Amino acid sequence: MHTHEANWEDEENNRQVAFAVKYTRSENAIEIQSLTPKQVTFLCPQSNSPLRSIGVWTEKGRQLLAEQLHSSGRVAEIEKEIDAHLAV
Repeated sequence: MHTHEANWEDEENNRQVAFAVKYTRSENAIEIQSLTPKQVTFLCPQSNSPLRSIGVWTEKGRQLLAEQLHSSGRVAEIEKEIDAHLAV
């Protein structure tokens, strides 16, 4: 199993979520095993500059952010991002 660091820019909520992705790679595909949110950075809605960052320490917080990440459709993009990174 391998780990990849990624970010999700949640423009609707003016935040950026950093997370670790554990995955396996077969001959034909990347399979994500787990997503672990690590940090949330809140952004200024006008300038998009960082206002503050907080760590994600609780299991409930990680679960909530992972569910939001899945519903955003970003997971498929992450699989492609990892595949492209490995192809280099």
